[in-house]
Amino acid sequence: MITIITGARGVGKTTMLLKLVEEIKNTEISPSGIMTPALYNEDNDKVGFYVLNVANGEQWELGRSDKPLDGPSYVSFSFNGRGFIRANKILKKVLTEGSTDVFLDEVGPLELEKGYGFFPILSLISNFDLNHNLYIVIRPELIDEFVKQFIPEREYKVIRITLENRDDFNMFKKMY
Repeated sequence: MITIITGARGVGKTTMLLKLVEEIKNTEISPSGIMTPALYNEDNDKVGFYVLNVANGEQWELGRSDKPLDGPSYVSFSFNGRGFIRANKILKKVLTEGSTDVFLDEVGPLELEKGYGFFPILSLISNFDLNHNLYIVIRPELIDEFVKQFIPEREYKVIRITLENRDDFNMFKKMY
């Protein structure tokens, strides 16, 4: 099953999925993929995000608003080009080798408007084994574009995270 997780900025989509990853790890399933939790400065202001390899906990910097990185810029963020290459290698492997529960956080305008970031691996999603679970975080305004471009013939489910439901794991229970 392809599950698209969406919701307003800052509502807790990534936080909820990080908790779901931990829940899944408590079963016999080994989740994989990439999550991109936020980075905060000492004043608790969001200044970027990092990559978290779900399978082994490895982390590296991916985007910053407070300093330039070696990749492209988009709006107020500068990106780590090598960081995306590394993340995309992991995603390519798990999407093509049939991993059971795969996470991809987040597909946004960098991918769908600029063709950068996780864009190189998005075409692999159309062949993902639907006997497994693929969780993709996508901004609400980009869902139609993503579906049309990458999974027009595939079955998918959309889960909208809100302040009211962001701690309710029942919406995921039947998937793992």
